[in-house]
Amino acid sequence: MNRRAAINSVLILSLGAIVLPSYGRDSQPLIKLKNIALTADEENMVMQLSDLIIPKTNFIGAEDVKAHEFVLKMSDDCFDPEKQNKFTRGLKQFYKLAKEKYGQSFKNCKPVQQNEWLQNVEKKKELSDELVFFYETTKRYTLQAFTSSKEYMTDVAKYKMLPGSDFKGCVMV
Repeated sequence: MNRRAAINSVLILSLGAIVLPSYGRDSQPLIKLKNIALTADEENMVMQLSDLIIPKTNFIGAEDVKAHEFVLKMSDDCFDPEKQNKFTRGLKQFYKLAKEKYGQSFKNCKPVQQNEWLQNVEKKKELSDELVFFYETTKRYTLQAFTSSKEYMTDVAKYKMLPGSDFKGCVMV
């Protein structure tokens, strides 16, 4: 074997070692959960839903504070198995009904269609309890993640680490 063929073989093997593990990764979520089984599409849908609930403006949005991770982690850790199943069934119904209504997955819908779908879900008409539970849980935990973020607490709520830290002893009251 000559040197050129050996170099080609090494390059092809190393490229294969880099590229092959990425195949099939689309179906696995980035967040590892103990009790709830999700696909990457479902995780992305929760991320998009959180971002629609609190979009990014001139201030941070839900995506910046990774609210979807908080939603999924809280649902995985804090719910009993019955509620976890209800959350998962609601997520799948949300995904399925959006796909039936618009002919494509929720993440591929146009922003106008996504907002229209959320308005329909907010009305809670002709929707299953699981879907409403999933949406309300996602909304509640998204708001909790956002309002407990450092950026929100310091810039909006004007949180002070030490109460009374603005005390000035040399000033007459």
